[in-house]
Amino acid sequence: MLVEQLAGDEGTGRDPQWLGAIGHILAASVQIAEPFMAAAAALGVVAFPLFHVIWRFVFPQPYESLALRLIGSALCLPIVVKDYWPQRLVKYLPIYWQVTILYTLPFHFSYLALANEMNQVWVLSTVAGVFLLTFFVEWRAAIALFAIGAGAAWFLYAATDDTPVTLAFYLQYVVIFLFPLTFGSFINQKLQKYRELQSRFEKRLRHITNSNAKMMHDQNQLLSRFLSNSIVNRLWQSQREHGLEHAIATITRQEKRFCGIMQADIRNFTKMFGHESEMEVAQVIRHCFTEITEVGQDLAVIKPVGDSIFVYCDDLNGGRVNAVHDILALAVFFVHSVERINRLVGGQGATPLNFGIAVHAGEAIYGNLASDTLIDPTIIGIHVNETARLEELTKVPALAKIIGNNAIILSQEIAELGRNFFPREALIPIDLEAMGIRVRDFGAVHRVFALDNAAARAYFGRAMEHIDSRRRGQPVTTGHMEVNAYHGVSYYYEMQGMGPNMSWVMLIDVSGIPPRAIHQFAQHAMQDLDYEINHANGPWLVASTARHAGEYDETDVEARIFRIIEGLQQARPH
Repeated sequence: MLVEQLAGDEGTGRDPQWLGAIGHILAASVQIAEPFMAAAAALGVVAFPLFHVIWRFVFPQPYESLALRLIGSALCLPIVVKDYWPQRLVKYLPIYWQVTILYTLPFHFSYLALANEMNQVWVLSTVAGVFLLTFFVEWRAAIALFAIGAGAAWFLYAATDDTPVTLAFYLQYVVIFLFPLTFGSFINQKLQKYRELQSRFEKRLRHITNSNAKMMHDQNQLLSRFLSNSIVNRLWQSQREHGLEHAIATITRQEKRFCGIMQADIRNFTKMFGHESEMEVAQVIRHCFTEITEVGQDLAVIKPVGDSIFVYCDDLNGGRVNAVHDILALAVFFVHSVERINRLVGGQGATPLNFGIAVHAGEAIYGNLASDTLIDPTIIGIHVNETARLEELTKVPALAKIIGNNAIILSQEIAELGRNFFPREALIPIDLEAMGIRVRDFGAVHRVFALDNAAARAYFGRAMEHIDSRRRGQPVTTGHMEVNAYHGVSYYYEMQGMGPNMSWVMLIDVSGIPPRAIHQFAQHAMQDLDYEINHANGPWLVASTARHAGEYDETDVEARIFRIIEGLQQARPH
């Protein structure tokens, strides 16, 4: 960006070609010095007056000038705080850097060497200064600055002194100074070409990384159109660790798993066609199924089939309680969604939706029941059938009269495992045997529970809190993450979320940095990230890529952490 600004409108016909070339040289000089520019300037601020003391009192020299040295310190001081320059002045930094280097190195050293009659101390100091010059600016700029600085020093010396050093004598030393200038410029040129090659390589590597990240994001988006995010996430994690073939085998192999299971079926589906067209009915049902699918596919596998929907949750890491709480939260969300849609369609005179809903939990056979060329993981087993039979209970008029429309039937097993989700007193106990009701194919089931739609809607907040927590992933703790360090600053990072919702959480040690400085930096350089300062074991800066889910890979995360650490170090009090 800086090169283009300084080069002007080269090639547009508005600026001469030579002016564009000078702009590129100025910008290249700043690019070369940027990593150590502020540090070198800070050293200059201190070194100029310090060496006045050394050459005046410790090792006295024939000539010494505090005024010349203070001018050098004054020129260096603005560069120390260059990061705080107003934006309108930043474009002048390359020119100011050249002026500062011109004065502090070739001019300052050459003039003091002349004023000290080219004694050994100042000849050697000037050799060092000329060699140092070649590392602070682009090699062509170094040659030009040396010629200007050495010439200006001679003219000032000749104008203000009785010139005991003749021009011919001075030129002999200038020839000597050309050796470190030529050698240093040669090294500088080679380093510059190396930096250019390295920059192109890094740019190419970044392009490849970005392409890979986009490909991964597109792959996750495509897979999520056909598979639930929960399955996509497991596929991605297994592929990352063991390869694609192992990942596919993992998500399709048949095995026994504990699952929370829900089935919901429209009770008045046939009657709805008497009042609305098939297309209108289909749109209402699609809208209803879309809401639970978009929210629930991070936690469960969701399978709409005609006018019914089948949902199952298994938690390979969190155990049975998580699977039960997941299915209960989704059932409550589903009731809330159905009732909200009913309020909307009711105002238009349409027939409201009435679902029979049942939730159960138990062991089921998980696996891919389709062919090897079609991935469609599902579950089968006795507990799947029992869920379907419990849902049929909502057709019984005597039971429907007690629980009302869009209520949830819960088996005793899931009511027991979900007792921490909502209290037992919120449930309506149903003694099937006393009511003379039998569960088809499951005569041993004599007792179930019900959650009417009013109670279900009352627990909507609790359900969303659970769903949001599960979608974000487990709470971030540093205890199980690998600690790393960059520039002496500790950091951690961890992947969270599932499938296209995958994001990263980054934790950076911000000890010793004032919170105000952290917030100021974050507002300027971390606008695309969610962040907070966590003082639990810290302080730590906790940043998340959740707003750009699926777009970051591990390389991007570490590169971003490095940039944040570099920026925060500048905000750290010195």
